[in-house]
Amino acid sequence: MNTQTTAKTARNNKFIFLLFFIVLIGPIFFAYHLVQKGNAHQLRLTNHGDLISPPVNMTTTPLHNLTQKQDLTGKSLHGKWWLVYVGPAKCQQTCHDVIYNLRQIRTSLGKDASRLERLFIAHPNCEMSVCEKYLSESYPDMMRAQIAQQDFENLFHPISSLSDREMVGEIYIMDPKGNIMMHYAADAPSRDIRSDIKRLLKVSKIG
Repeated sequence: MNTQTTAKTARNNKFIFLLFFIVLIGPIFFAYHLVQKGNAHQLRLTNHGDLISPPVNMTTTPLHNLTQKQDLTGKSLHGKWWLVYVGPAKCQQTCHDVIYNLRQIRTSLGKDASRLERLFIAHPNCEMSVCEKYLSESYPDMMRAQIAQQDFENLFHPISSLSDREMVGEIYIMDPKGNIMMHYAADAPSRDIRSDIKRLLKVSKIG
């Protein structure tokens, strides 16, 4: 193989790699960048969830960690990606299914599973003793937290106006800086959430 042919092959390989990045990786990287800049309205890409623009930061939101029985703020969640499930007032079968599916999504990530955690935020009207008993017995590795009524409204009402939040809850993705950046209905297909998470993990250098 002569030098000219080798150089041509190298150029072709670079072109193929660049095309692969643009088609498969570029869109989600661009999406995440625009969400961080508050320009998510420009996006009509491949994301399955609803991008939140601007993202809502919960760094200063007071939380009561039911898992460790202590008060903290959203800042303590920094450094990882999070699947956040805002549970309904009564955690019944639909709620149980969502919690199970979120665990399966994390498990399916393989070596990247350690970069993603799960957080259950109890609805202010939740029957907490029932929720806590079920979660602590069935999903002890899922962080559980309560937020005061006013803080809950301040955090979630601007994001979503779903009338059935109290009935079935809703799902969010939170980035390693505490930004709630993507929203899903409780019945969103797990494969769609997993697809978005995998792409975000692939392009993210943090978390």
